[in-house]
Amino acid sequence: MIVKKLLNSSKLLNSSITAFAVSAAVILACSACAYIPAPDPAEDPDAGKTLPETTEEIVIPASIFRFTNTDIEDNMDDFRDYCTGVRRDGDDLILEVTPSQKDDLIEMYAGSIDDVLEDLAEEEQGYYVEADKDHSRFVYHYDEDIDGILEAKMLLAITASDVLTGIVETGDPDWNVRAKIVNCHTGLTVGEGTLPDGSIAFGTDEWQASYDDGAWLKARQEEVMAMTGLTGPYERLTDTQKGVVAAVGQMLDWIEGKYEQQFHYISYAPGDAIEQEHLKVYPEQGSEADVVTVYRTYENGMYRYEDDYGAILMRPAYEEQVRTFAEQYLPSDGIKIYTEIKNSGSGGTAEGEPALNEVSAVTYIFMDDGLCSGQYEAFLEAVPDWLTENCQGVPAGIYLRMAEPGAWQQIDRSDYEDKLREDIYTREAECAISGSGKVTVY
Repeated sequence: MIVKKLLNSSKLLNSSITAFAVSAAVILACSACAYIPAPDPAEDPDAGKTLPETTEEIVIPASIFRFTNTDIEDNMDDFRDYCTGVRRDGDDLILEVTPSQKDDLIEMYAGSIDDVLEDLAEEEQGYYVEADKDHSRFVYHYDEDIDGILEAKMLLAITASDVLTGIVETGDPDWNVRAKIVNCHTGLTVGEGTLPDGSIAFGTDEWQASYDDGAWLKARQEEVMAMTGLTGPYERLTDTQKGVVAAVGQMLDWIEGKYEQQFHYISYAPGDAIEQEHLKVYPEQGSEADVVTVYRTYENGMYRYEDDYGAILMRPAYEEQVRTFAEQYLPSDGIKIYTEIKNSGSGGTAEGEPALNEVSAVTYIFMDDGLCSGQYEAFLEAVPDWLTENCQGVPAGIYLRMAEPGAWQQIDRSDYEDKLREDIYTREAECAISGSGKVTVY
C-alpha cells in the first residue's frame, strides 16, 4: 500500500535519502481509502460475499520503509483492511493478496503518482519526470525554485509508488533505482545516485554549477540537427522541427544514460494513431546491425521509456547455446546462426547464460550445402527433442536454411532477413515449440 500522506512541516527528510534536504517532510503511509472505496451493501446485494480466489504472497521489503521513513507497524494495521493476510517477517512485511487486491494496489500507486504529476502541471515551469517501464531509473527535471513540498513529493512519492508497483507486479522485493536530478532549463545534471543504498547529495553549489548560459543545450541541439539532417540556425526551425530536435535529444540522453555508452542515430518517428513514438539507434559497442528501438509514452508530465537493447545484449549467449547443440551434428565452419529475441522475460542478463525456457526467440541456422548436406537429416530429426528439452514454457523456433556455398557466403547478420525472401535455398525446415509445449515441424 504505502500511499503518500503529506505533512505540511518544515522538518527535513530523515529517510535513506536525507541528502535531498528539501524543506518539507513527506511520509508515505498506508492509506488506501482515498483510492479503494468500500462496497455499499445497499447498492450491491452481493457486497460482503466472498468468492474463492487464489492468493499469492508479496514481500514489501524493509528498505521501502526506511526509504519512505514510515513505520512498519502502522502499515501492518492499515494493510489488514485491504489484504487477505498481513504478517511481519523480521523487518519485511508479507502481504497475502488475491488477484483483485493486487490490481487495487497497483491502481492505488498509479493514483498516487498522478496526484503528484497534477501538482507538477500546475507549476507551469517545465517540470517533468522520466521513468523506465521496468521501474529501475528516474530522471527528475526541475529547478532550484521548486516548492519544497512539491520537490519532496516528486522525489519520494513518485519513486516509492513506482517501485512498489514493480514489486507488486513482479513479486520481486529486490529493488535498485538509479535516480538523477536535471536542471530543466539547461539539461545539466545537478545530482545523481543509486537508491535505496546510496543517496543524492546536492545543494546551492550544485544548482549554480548547472547553469552554463545554455552552452550545453545549444551544442546538443546542433548535434541532433546534424543527425536528423536539419540545417540552418535552430531559432529558424519550425515548431515541429524543434519538437523533433527536443525529442531525439531526450530519447538519446535517456538510453545513453541508462546503458552508459554512446548510441548512433538511425531514425525517429514522432508517433501517431498507428504507431508509438520511437527512436532507432545502434550502440557504439556493437554493429550497425544491432538496431535498438527506444519507445516512449507521455501522460500528465511523465515520460515512460522502454527499449529492446536487453534482448540484443542477451542474443550472443542465446546463440552460443544453440551453436553448442548444432555443432554436435554440423561442422562449425558450415553454419551461421542468427537469433531474434522476441521476449526476454526473466530469462537472464547480458552477463549470464539465458534460461532458454524463459526466453522467447526465433533462431535461423544457415547451412553451407557443400559442408552440411550429409548431416542435415540427422540434425533436423534432433531439433524437436532439443526444443522440448530446453525451451519448454515459451514460444521458440529453430528455422533451417541450406544454400549453395556461393549463396551461403553472401549471408550475414546485417541482411539475413532480406536473404530469407530470396530463392536460394536447397533445403528448408521450420521447427517450433508453442508456449504449451506443442512442437511442430514443417
